Amino acid sequence: MNFSLPAQKCLPATSQPRVSPISGSASLLTLGLGAVGLTASIITKFSLVSLPNITSLVVGVVLLDVLSQFAPHTRIAETIQTALYGFLYLAVTIVCGILAAYAMQRFALPLQDQLFASEDRALGLNWSDYAYWIDGHVVIQTIFHLAYNTISGQILLPLVVLAFSNRLGELRAYLLAFAIAFAFTIFVSALLPAAGPIVFVDRETFNVLQFTGATPVDHLMRLREAGPLIMSDAPGGIATFPSFHATIAILTPLTLRSFPRIFVPLLVLEAAMLGGTVTEGAHYFSDILAGASMAFFAHSMAKRIIKVEDRSLRHRSYHKINREDALQAAMDYTGRRVIALDVSQARHAPAASGFPLTSAYGYIALNDAKDHVLTVPIDGCELARRSFTSQAWCSPVFSLCCH
Repeated sequence: MNFSLPAQKCLPATSQPRVSPISGSASLLTLGLGAVGLTASIITKFSLVSLPNITSLVVGVVLLDVLSQFAPHTRIAETIQTALYGFLYLAVTIVCGILAAYAMQRFALPLQDQLFASEDRALGLNWSDYAYWIDGHVVIQTIFHLAYNTISGQILLPLVVLAFSNRLGELRAYLLAFAIAFAFTIFVSALLPAAGPIVFVDRETFNVLQFTGATPVDHLMRLREAGPLIMSDAPGGIATFPSFHATIAILTPLTLRSFPRIFVPLLVLEAAMLGGTVTEGAHYFSDILAGASMAFFAHSMAKRIIKVEDRSLRHRSYHKINREDALQAAMDYTGRRVIALDVSQARHAPAASGFPLTSAYGYIALNDAKDHVLTVPIDGCELARRSFTSQAWCSPVFSLCCH
């Protein structure tokens, strides 16, 4: 979280904390993915020498971060820092995930293609009929193909939008949701491996479809062979069930639903992407349903975890500040008038403050709609500095915690 607020004049002895869009849970999840990948590789005597090398990316981000320390501490500088570290986190997580996904397939659990094909039939859906129909409609296939290949941009879009909108809390939740969905997809696909419906048809019978995103069956079969293995081929999407393309197609608009100008076009794009995931990615329909469910699950879990982390952080990083300094800090930041309330008044003003107040806590909060700041003037309190963002509240919140 970003604990730096414009109260530095009141707190001259406090150094400015670093801005981080990465929650502790997200960091642990990525480390766990890397550990699982390395452990599985050692156990199965597997080496993926074609794993993407992100050393230059890490060095570049660190250098830019060092250089930014000499630049003026402006909001745009902090935003760029946030975006850079969010991008680095996504890159590291994806690399760790690729290694884990390939290494865990080495355990060669039974393929589940018959199960997934029977699930599609139970839903009244036939993959080959759908694929041949798309193959006969070139315009639709082209649209689906282009939409399917937007996955990288869609993963980055929430990072850019939320970073430049100064919605750090939502960004932390998104990165955690991405990591949760990615990790669960890898583990589920290792437990329920499949080659995809492409194994039931002859690729040569299709005129247009190339199935560029299909599970690399040759990779899958080599991974399932016993004995040491050194793989130098470029890695592909080895997970069939659930579909991670379907997860991103739901997670991205779900994250950006409070941005109508982005959300509406995204819905159109995601419909095409989901349609293309069945053909371009050669996925069973059940893969799509599982991937979509994964997105909702990860989003919900991330929000819950971030709330718990925020609750814990709220009671740390306290700094001494008296009533006059608190009022001055609020006025310096907002440039607006400050209304002083005592605890009893604040406790009866939850609508104005936006928070359920008790006798132990009071808040300084900027309400953009009401154009004023509320504060609790209690001497000898501490200023718990934390950043808070929601749809209704777009400014940092100063939390006053009494002794």
